[in-house]
Amino acid sequence: MAKKKNTVNAKNVVIFGAMGAGKSSLINLIADKKIAKTGSDLKRCTLTWTKYVLPQFFDDGMQCNIFDTMGIENPELESDEYHRSIKNASRLLRKLDECGGTSLLVYCVKKQRVNSALRNNYQLFHEVLYQRRVPIVMVVTCLEDEKVMEEWWTRNRASLEEFRIAVKGHACVTTLKDRDVMMKYKTSREAMHGLIRQHAAITPVSGEWKQEGMFSAFMRPFKKPDPEDKDKEDKLQEDLEGQCGMQKELASKVAKAFVYT
Repeated sequence: MAKKKNTVNAKNVVIFGAMGAGKSSLINLIADKKIAKTGSDLKRCTLTWTKYVLPQFFDDGMQCNIFDTMGIENPELESDEYHRSIKNASRLLRKLDECGGTSLLVYCVKKQRVNSALRNNYQLFHEVLYQRRVPIVMVVTCLEDEKVMEEWWTRNRASLEEFRIAVKGHACVTTLKDRDVMMKYKTSREAMHGLIRQHAAITPVSGEWKQEGMFSAFMRPFKKPDPEDKDKEDKLQEDLEGQCGMQKELASKVAKAFVYT
């Protein structure tokens, strides 16, 4: 009987962002080959999450597991799609806990103006779901038309600070493998490898913290009514409204899903 592959020494990297931000294309850039289906392949590529394995990615030979998450809708909208994407995110946290924890969050954003929607998704993953315990980096895609791709960051740094978006590192990239921008593609791939290798946590965030905060209820299967559940639900709803800009009705629905499932 074949031995089960040991994944303890693998680092788990979660890529998240809005629909159409280029998450799957970014994974193909990192792998330097097409391993993830992109938007041109089907209407909705990532319904839950998809795991991609990059063997011996890190300098010490450690494996990198990249998780491509479901695209996030605008949290200000009353949307079943958004509700489902948040539930899938919470389930992914459980899955990663079983796989040793999370080493890095990669916030993938398409070239755009910095706005509240950009901030809301950042706060949802980094501050609400992961309680600021996991390193986070930002990757800006679709910059092939920039003379110098890094100039996007220079122009928008002040706006990012104004919207309180703080990351450990960043990369300005193109995922196009066209002849006209091949040098930018190679530079982008090198930048992504360096970003992940530099900022992935040595000690991943895993189960030891899930009992500490208000998220302990949704980090384990619901077993029986708990008198503290209503307080946790109310607190989570308050944070979702205040930090993520959700409408009250949607925030209530999401909070219930977290606490009671």
